Amino acid sequence: MSKGFFKKSKNVKVNRFLLFLFLATIFWVLTKFSREFTSTMTAKINYENIPETAALSENNTKAITFDLAANGFEILFYKFKKPTITVPVGKYYSKEKNGFKISKSELMRMVSSNFNRNLAIKNLSVDELNVRLDPIVLKKVRVIAMTAIAFKNGFKPIDSMKVIPDSITISGPSGSLKNIKVIETELISIKDVEKDISETVKVVSPGNEIVSIKPNKVKVTLAVAEFSQGQYTFPVEVINLPPDMTIKMVPQAVTITFDVSVNDFANISKEGFRLVCDYSQRNKDENFMLPFLEKKPQNIYNVVFEPKKIDFFIFK
Repeated sequence: MSKGFFKKSKNVKVNRFLLFLFLATIFWVLTKFSREFTSTMTAKINYENIPETAALSENNTKAITFDLAANGFEILFYKFKKPTITVPVGKYYSKEKNGFKISKSELMRMVSSNFNRNLAIKNLSVDELNVRLDPIVLKKVRVIAMTAIAFKNGFKPIDSMKVIPDSITISGPSGSLKNIKVIETELISIKDVEKDISETVKVVSPGNEIVSIKPNKVKVTLAVAEFSQGQYTFPVEVINLPPDMTIKMVPQAVTITFDVSVNDFANISKEGFRLVCDYSQRNKDENFMLPFLEKKPQNIYNVVFEPKKIDFFIFK
């Protein structure tokens, strides 16, 4: 019996001690936070009612700081409830000017509207709020198609990719548009391509400052065909050789390999080519010339010469 009694008595003392400790803590907090403090606060600036003919410059002030004198509870409350300053741009803006200023007294009034009247606000981080705006302008920029295209084996493009229209008009602040030279489309991703591509895609805005993009969609086309490989061997023909000179070339023939679409293959003939070496363009130090096609069909691609250079010896 005695052990149970002492254990119960001990628990009562511990609970009584914890209660007094809790009450003392509450009393200390109330006493401490009831005192007046001065704390530095930050107020975010919200610009509203911006006219359609102008836009905010990028370097406008986003926030200001100030000192707030209040008791600890109010300081804590406003640390969580962030104060804001709403600037009605349309009220102050004039088309004849590129900006406006808000005086310190007016700015102080805007800050004070966030707090009770008995709270003291001082030491604003700015003497006045200087708001700058850029006029909305139009600019024509080139469109670049962003693609990730993989062709089926044996298929290749037969022309360059076309974007229709190839340029569009964007509008926005003059300061934001000056460094924009091109504008990109959304990514076009296609695998195992074996036929012509024709896709309508959106244009991606290069920044939040852009007001409009017209048109906001373009058409991207690419002609595709199945390809085969052709090959011919030609004797080397030398042009611009002095009439009183005789040379020997090693080797005396060059083989060319080229790609051509299956549809055009039947129209390709050896007579459509002329392979030459230009003696006037020779490498004088190492005595060699580079073969090239002076004449060739328009619809062949990826021409490869073998060998790529022709050595020569001069007979006197």
